[in-house]
Amino acid sequence: MKVFSFCTLHSALCTPRWRLWLAAILLLGAPAVLGAEPADWIGVNGASAERVPEPVFGGNVMLYRAGRRDGEAVVLIHGLGQNGAQDWSKLIPALAERYDVYALDLPGFGQSDKGNHLYSPDNFARVIEAVVARHVSRPFVLIGHSMGGAVSLGYAAAYPSRVNRMILVDMAGVLHRSVYSEFLSRLGAQLATGVYPEDAPWFSSLVRTVLTRVESIPFSSQIVLQIPAMRQRLLKGDPNAIAAYALVEHDFSRALRGVKAPTLVIWGSEDRVAPLRTGELAAATIPGARLAVIRGAGHIPQLQVPQQFNPIVLDELQGRSKLAPYALPRREIQGDRVASCDGQSGQRYNGDYRELSLSKCANAQIANARVGVLKVTDSDVRILNSHIRDGVEARNSRLELTGVALGGGPALVLDASSVDAAGTRFESGGGIAANRGTVPVTVAVSVSEALRGGAPRYVHEVVRLAPGNLWQ
Repeated sequence: MKVFSFCTLHSALCTPRWRLWLAAILLLGAPAVLGAEPADWIGVNGASAERVPEPVFGGNVMLYRAGRRDGEAVVLIHGLGQNGAQDWSKLIPALAERYDVYALDLPGFGQSDKGNHLYSPDNFARVIEAVVARHVSRPFVLIGHSMGGAVSLGYAAAYPSRVNRMILVDMAGVLHRSVYSEFLSRLGAQLATGVYPEDAPWFSSLVRTVLTRVESIPFSSQIVLQIPAMRQRLLKGDPNAIAAYALVEHDFSRALRGVKAPTLVIWGSEDRVAPLRTGELAAATIPGARLAVIRGAGHIPQLQVPQQFNPIVLDELQGRSKLAPYALPRREIQGDRVASCDGQSGQRYNGDYRELSLSKCANAQIANARVGVLKVTDSDVRILNSHIRDGVEARNSRLELTGVALGGGPALVLDASSVDAAGTRFESGGGIAANRGTVPVTVAVSVSEALRGGAPRYVHEVVRLAPGNLWQ
């Protein structure tokens, strides 16, 4: 068998410059500076701010506290951008009425010390534990936004006994970095026209610094991240750029499945930085997780629509949420229903099907469905939160799978078809994909798992599968 890695065949898309484009996309979603003061909520019930030491980078971080000292502890983790903990300025007053609220400026952000350090999700999780453990001995509620959502996910998986509930808000950086490539043309057009996502024009100078001064040298990402001189050369030692770059390089496959705490995923339906698909795969993959979508909101719902966002959070913390677990329950296919699509566009399918066939069907969607046999020809289809018992046969087609369980032997039988699978569980003992055609096919797999012999193998890579070969 000859399986070519995506980077072998498309080396230009695996250079530091390309990864920096992805990092810049995440940075463009960061909110603009809201004000000059360290915290807009100073003056809220019991509010305080102090600089405290952290041992991971050897500096000091700004730790904010507000609310009732006898209340349940809630820890807030911010995303990328210049604001730091100010991203929570409209949520903290609502929480402070009942809870003991902590929000910190992560190292490199806000009022905390900054430097040319490796601001990775793992290191940030260590900082959180070191700082919060001094003040909170009991399990606490953890809420993270954007990069902070990804960091919170990693923290909850690494320190499961410390978190009794988690809320992830428009979490960024989970899909494989190649899947973000669709954003590159959008970013280029926005830079050319002066139109920026999420109203963040302040970032233009940083984008140009990061993108236009970088030499396309084929160093590995680990070299860029681990060596201070390389971080300085390629990332200008900028904490935002380093953190974004480390984020798009991180594999959260194990963390998604290692969360023990009850988890709510909140997402803005119009998020152009971390697409709703990321929330869907997280809710489908984290055991028992639920998904709340705020219609019309973008990447920063806690600032954009607090009148909708805050009640969702408070209902969750106070046990009033009526949301059911998002992932489709496992059970046998019921009934004998057979359906087909021939030349139609925009068809939607849900429920149980013994057999489903799509031919020359554009923009088809299969959601919350259990399917026995699925055959796709000359079509593009999105499969969401579904179970496909006997796998997928696809010819001249494009498939996007999110939160899907796939059986079959192998799970994907492809002929001139491309696949983008995220949060997918490959349950076939016969391998992930077979190329039965005469041309290479590309299979992108993000934060997924493959079962062979009982133990799961985490899969977070892109391969170019040669004709006649099998990817196991």
